Amino acid sequence: MTRITNIRWMPVLFLLPSVLCYLLFKYYPLLSMVRVSFFRYSIVNPPGEFIGLANYTEFLTSSTFWQAVSNTFVFFALYLGLTFWIPIVQALLLSDIRKANAFFRFMYQLPTIMPAVAGVLVWKWMYNPDFGLLNYWLHFFGLGPYMWLNDLNITKLAIVLPAVFAGNGISLLLYYSAIKSIPTEILEAAKVDGASPWRRMWTMLLPNIRFIIVIQFIAFMSGVLLAYDNIYVMTQGGPAGSTTVVSMLVVNTAFQQSRFGISGAMSLFMFFVIALLTVLQNKISAEKD
Repeated sequence: MTRITNIRWMPVLFLLPSVLCYLLFKYYPLLSMVRVSFFRYSIVNPPGEFIGLANYTEFLTSSTFWQAVSNTFVFFALYLGLTFWIPIVQALLLSDIRKANAFFRFMYQLPTIMPAVAGVLVWKWMYNPDFGLLNYWLHFFGLGPYMWLNDLNITKLAIVLPAVFAGNGISLLLYYSAIKSIPTEILEAAKVDGASPWRRMWTMLLPNIRFIIVIQFIAFMSGVLLAYDNIYVMTQGGPAGSTTVVSMLVVNTAFQQSRFGISGAMSLFMFFVIALLTVLQNKISAEKD
């Protein structure tokens, strides 16, 4: 009884609505998905016929699924190499700006006001092989025209390219805040000792914001591996399935083929893949500490 009376009930009451919503809209669908993945799901008579691991066997032996997995990780590599480091560099540069710093921070956030799909549609128009701006500009340099979204060799790059120029929003502010939290005495002492800006960045700035980088990388990894909307708007998975990722395959299997059981099985597979990569990332980071 003493333990119960010692509980601070006001914070619990404030947290209760969000916890209930999280259980209802996160964990309940997840558990339902696990259950459905063992059935040949029937909309008329749910959940349908129990078939055990047959759904898992089917998609794991499907060449279409493994092509989607390959496409997903190619996109991950492109996004990682071309976009992940950009807000870190921007935050490092922004932290050295003394005058009009707030103005530049505002300008970096301004592009995030635009809905993501609207931005993708603008880029899709720019990629048009007949009257798109990109081929028009490249024409003056004697290049093109390029079939940006129909060429198997450059379609994936064309989908990733808009993210290079997009606003980095909250990521930039998180890195900037982490850099500003580093004691200025340490940086000033390094300057007095003759440490170059490059050396200060590698030995002092980046190690001190590594925790934020790790957290952002996990969120970045989850977002890219589950990417759907920008790819769907650009190519709908084409040409010839070269941009079909696992998340798109899951949606198509569920809502075009009405095969919710195998769709749930593929979703659970990706859940474990992302969970495993997250655990490995945390373990590697812990070992470095």
